[in-house]
Amino acid sequence: TARWILRPIDRLTETADALGNGNLSARSKLGRSDEIGVLGNRIDEMADRIEALLVTEKELLANVAHELRTPLTRIGVALDLAGEGDSEAARAALSEIAVDVTELEAIVDDILTAMRAEVAGTLPLRKAVVEPRSIADASASRMLQRHPERPFTVTVADELPAIDADPMLFRRVIDNLLENAHKYSPDRSTPIDLTVTRDVDRVCFVVEDRGIGISAEDLPRVFTPFFRGDRSRSRETGGVGLGLTLAKRIVEAHQGTIEVASEVGNGTTVRVRVPWIA
Repeated sequence: TARWILRPIDRLTETADALGNGNLSARSKLGRSDEIGVLGNRIDEMADRIEALLVTEKELLANVAHELRTPLTRIGVALDLAGEGDSEAARAALSEIAVDVTELEAIVDDILTAMRAEVAGTLPLRKAVVEPRSIADASASRMLQRHPERPFTVTVADELPAIDADPMLFRRVIDNLLENAHKYSPDRSTPIDLTVTRDVDRVCFVVEDRGIGISAEDLPRVFTPFFRGDRSRSRETGGVGLGLTLAKRIVEAHQGTIEVASEVGNGTTVRVRVPWIA
């Protein structure tokens, strides 16, 4: 009886020591249904979560390094061209630098916002009475400025009620969804649509594209921090896998919901619903 009790405890001790020494593959694997078995399963589950978290952090560092390197390299090339003395080339180079600096700011801002949310447990909001049309117009203007070649339509219903929202953060949600729609629609002739309508007690923002879509396997994980579905394709489209995670946190901080419907080859539709002010 003593051996039957002590043997699994010894194994749990060995597993805990191995994990403490950095062997994250160590598991107790007791396979028992009693209290000691439950404890062993909990330790193994904890080890799984820790291992997944560390893998995620490594992927984040790799993604951030890649994303920072690309615009920094382009900025270096643009500065070299500007230094050659050709005023026309210098103006073009400065325009490219402005785009790359904006991209760098977006990457850093996403990371900092995610870190603040983790530390505080929620996002600090500076709410105001906001007209949904103003959000749509601001995001549409940014979209058209960044991607003038893309067919893009905006439809906003008449007499929409106002929403109680942080205008900057909520606009980031729509900006992110539109940018994703552009990134994952490699055929630049396919349109992207932004529609704003009124539901029973909600204002609904819908972003729809006809791009590559998301597989059924990846769809449940799109809001997971740093998740990247197709690695090779993710490298081409950029980002560090925080955009949709932040969008979900921002929308939920506004007591709203965000839903993604997609099919490979047939595009993606994202619906954001937030309460309107009665």
